[in-house]
Amino acid sequence: MSLKLVSVNIERSMHLPRVEAFLRRERPDVLCLQELCERDIPFFEALMGSRMSFAAMARYPGEGPDNVVGVGLIARETALADVCAEYYSGSAGSIREMTFLNTDGKRGADPLSIAEVMLSASVGGFRIAVTHLNVTPFGTSTPYQRESAGKLIGLAEAQARQAGDLLLAGDFNAPRGRATFDLIAEHFIDGIPAQHTTSIDGSLHRAGDIPFMVDGLFHTPGYRLEDVVLSTGVSDHCALSCRLSRT
Repeated sequence: MSLKLVSVNIERSMHLPRVEAFLRRERPDVLCLQELCERDIPFFEALMGSRMSFAAMARYPGEGPDNVVGVGLIARETALADVCAEYYSGSAGSIREMTFLNTDGKRGADPLSIAEVMLSASVGGFRIAVTHLNVTPFGTSTPYQRESAGKLIGLAEAQARQAGDLLLAGDFNAPRGRATFDLIAEHFIDGIPAQHTTSIDGSLHRAGDIPFMVDGLFHTPGYRLEDVVLSTGVSDHCALSCRLSRT
């Protein structure tokens, strides 16, 4: 058995028509979303024909009271099983409004204002998780990001031991080749082929073209990823798609 999986940072509600067109064309069995607005959950539930599991991370400022953003996991026309939301910074009970910092003239989110969570579930005999690691100035590997990554790795390894295997998808904000990415890759297989050097869609991202491979599909040895594709024209990050099966 195999599943078609898509993972994408959708940048809140900024690109919903593009995202919808992509999902109607690709028809994934499982969808992992980052920067999902809670208000848009019904939109994706209608597209996929099932219920979304959601874990909140922050409240995005300037978008009114209905402004909660987080990660989501949904399967096409089937219910997820054994859903688990594990916070590795912050908690579900203390979701804050996101604040911003200026570093060398660059505005970025303050990671301390954003809860971090790994949302996992079982579908079709596979254990799948989604997360969104904290952003850093210019893609640098900071002590706080590495600390968060270490906590994430611990949670992911525990899920993998319990389930037998795990696919961990998401936006890791850690460019391939730098310390945080390498830390994760020491524990899980990097499922993105080496010829891909960026997962940023420069035509839609506010920073333009930057050579950062920050979105990932990490997995344990018992899983195989095939037909891995990075698609542009969907959001400010490329949409990752793959065929997931067992070795």
